[in-house]
Amino acid sequence: MEAMSAEELRAEIEATRRQVEAERARRQELDAEITRATERQRLRLELEEMRQVLAQEQSENESAAELRRLFDEDRVLSAWHTGGRLAGGRDSGQPVMRASGGNSTSCAEMVARGEYVWRITGFSWLKSMLNQEDNDTVDSMGFKVGNEAFQFRYSPWAHCLCHQHHGSLAIVLNTKACVAIRYRIYIRAQNAEYVQWGETGDAVHDGSYDHWPHCCAYGPDVHWPGDPPASLGIFGLSYDELLHSKWVQDDTLTVKFELDVRPDEPPKAQRLSLPADVPEPTISQDTQALLEEGKCSDVQFLVQDEVIHAHSQVLCARSEVFSKQLTAGMQESLSKVIVIQDCDVATFKAFLHFLYTDRLPDAQALLLKGTSSDSGPQLGQIQALLAVSDKYQVKRLQLWCEARLSEQIDKSQVCGILCQAHLLQAKQLETACLSFIKDHMSQVLTTPSYADLIKKWPQVALKISLFSAGVSGTESLAAMDLLQRADSEQPEQAAGSEP
Repeated sequence: MEAMSAEELRAEIEATRRQVEAERARRQELDAEITRATERQRLRLELEEMRQVLAQEQSENESAAELRRLFDEDRVLSAWHTGGRLAGGRDSGQPVMRASGGNSTSCAEMVARGEYVWRITGFSWLKSMLNQEDNDTVDSMGFKVGNEAFQFRYSPWAHCLCHQHHGSLAIVLNTKACVAIRYRIYIRAQNAEYVQWGETGDAVHDGSYDHWPHCCAYGPDVHWPGDPPASLGIFGLSYDELLHSKWVQDDTLTVKFELDVRPDEPPKAQRLSLPADVPEPTISQDTQALLEEGKCSDVQFLVQDEVIHAHSQVLCARSEVFSKQLTAGMQESLSKVIVIQDCDVATFKAFLHFLYTDRLPDAQALLLKGTSSDSGPQLGQIQALLAVSDKYQVKRLQLWCEARLSEQIDKSQVCGILCQAHLLQAKQLETACLSFIKDHMSQVLTTPSYADLIKKWPQVALKISLFSAGVSGTESLAAMDLLQRADSEQPEQAAGSEP
């Protein structure tokens, strides 16, 4: 690089001096802008403060308007504001010399109720999975009761469940609202019965701004860090003890949560008109007595040589199939005798009991009527009830049977239940069976019932393969149509090949 001449150096010095002056002028402009920005910040803070005051005033006015509405609806029964004094004071008006009245205050009218079943499959892998993910807990999907969303959380180490609570299995609520909850937690045993763990719990979750964080856990062994309860873990069992206990079946832990949720609302009050007391409805008991006593009956069912008396009006109202049999000129409409050849007496009586009372059966009682075995409960009674409810198109009972069977599925009976679901087009039950087989493929495929299914029910076997492979519904229907066409063409080809 050539050396700069004196003239060039002077020119460079002058140019640099002008740049220095420009930067000094820019600094003055920036200082003025900072002053203006500081003023804007002060004004923003003042505006935010005023908005908070406005929100407080609006909240108080809303409360006053609500109180006025309660007065207008006669739901506040004492003098709060008025010419008289507050309760306990002396009223300035004329005394009431004779009075009678009453009111009812409901603390539970706004209570919402919910039930949630959570299965943790592959339970023996839980610790390894959590270590891989660097997590302490496994969570269920969200479940909404009333206006609040809950999650259910399990920690195999009975460690941190949320910011302020430790424990094993718990209900987790994260909300700013003040919510009262009542909860019960059940664990499923080998006999398919749910056994309650711990006592029924009552708690008030205060999620107001003064209490942070808003997340809290609730359960029988939930505790503050460093202050463990006398019994830690489900039924006092550690994860390893629980894994080898009767509560884990087919490497699956099944738990059920029952939740009652009351929002932060004032109790509902209404005046009573004394002394009239209206009794509870008795129509269900009355119609049950009508069935059991057979009064005014005009229909007879013949079931396994036993005669059951019934009433055509009830049957026609509850089942379209019975309505056609008894009113459309069929043989039964003349003889008023219906022979039942595909159902046992106990199942048919349970079916009629539902038709007359609209009360769903006791699932556990139906299971106990079967003979127990090492492979699990016998589901024949509920399957029989599903068949008869499908035959007579009693949809509510049919869906109830599907739901109960879905809860009781195990590897020894899933194939038989799936075939019945396929035959009756019980989609809810069919999906539950296919999901169970997909999750327990290695266990189900080695059972004799699966080998029998492959021989007798090729369409069902194809459904299992398609579902396990994750094939879409449209593609599955196309594959099923191809199989049906092939089955229908085989007899024709066989007939054409005969001499």
